[in-house]
Amino acid sequence: MKIKVVLLSAACLLTAHIPIHAQANASAIEAETLQHFQALLRIDTSSPPGNETRAVEYLKQVFEKEGIPYQVFAAEPSRANFVARLKGSGKTRPILIMGHTDVVTVDPAKWTHPPFGAVRDGGYVYGRGAVDDKDNLVAAVMLMFLLKRGNVPLDRDVILLAESGEEGAPHVGAQFMADRHFDAINAEYCLAEGGGVVRTGGKIVQSNVGTTEKEPRFVELIARGPAGHGSVPSRGNAVTKLSAAVGKVAEWSPPLRINETTGAYFKKLATMARPDVAKMYRDVLNPDPKVSKAAADWLLNNEPYHWSML
Repeated sequence: MKIKVVLLSAACLLTAHIPIHAQANASAIEAETLQHFQALLRIDTSSPPGNETRAVEYLKQVFEKEGIPYQVFAAEPSRANFVARLKGSGKTRPILIMGHTDVVTVDPAKWTHPPFGAVRDGGYVYGRGAVDDKDNLVAAVMLMFLLKRGNVPLDRDVILLAESGEEGAPHVGAQFMADRHFDAINAEYCLAEGGGVVRTGGKIVQSNVGTTEKEPRFVELIARGPAGHGSVPSRGNAVTKLSAAVGKVAEWSPPLRINETTGAYFKKLATMARPDVAKMYRDVLNPDPKVSKAAADWLLNNEPYHWSML
């Protein structure tokens, strides 16, 4: 399902749809998509250490076969990024479609099927990365292939980025590309994992678009004091101090910070929610700190995803 959604979403931002003859050959496209999907799932790109260049080598082969030009950028030899581009008329700025090639680490003993076996069973494909994020990567790959094969006239360049290091190592992936090779991926829009739609009763009622993204702030807590022993408790024990500090961090609520994106988001969301919830969305934007704090507390307890945006 996700593969189809990405293909259709990208097509909506282009000036022409996938050719009719390609749509009619849906079964062949489905088989080819599954072939690439399983092939990439069978490549172990667990991060750390990553070894995303293994996936890039596969992409190089299939893109050379299609005659689509590409570039490879690597901060580290084993952790390469792959960029391909279909040229448009230049009437509008490019669109960037992304998928990352690395996956999180895995304990094979906890899996019914081998995590890098891409086994088909009961209508599912099992593998590490099947929904994070080699499904989106394959959708992007197939979109590039169909546009190229159909000689689709484009008003904008279509750029594919197969990104390394998404799972905790942006210095070899997105950050590296943005800092060192931004010209290769500079675009007006980007389609990647995340976002998506919200359905009520099977009907789409909301589609999310991101305009900003948080970045992590790493904090190291250090406690100093004597070591201890269970038989002789000590109030100055370093572990006790550290536990208390972690507890304070967990209880801490940062001050509300509403930027242009979150302000617009909650205003719009208030027009779509049931009255009692809509009131909370409006109240969190209220300049009265008592009103906004009460609404934020409600979000923390009931909709922590929304609270995290504040």
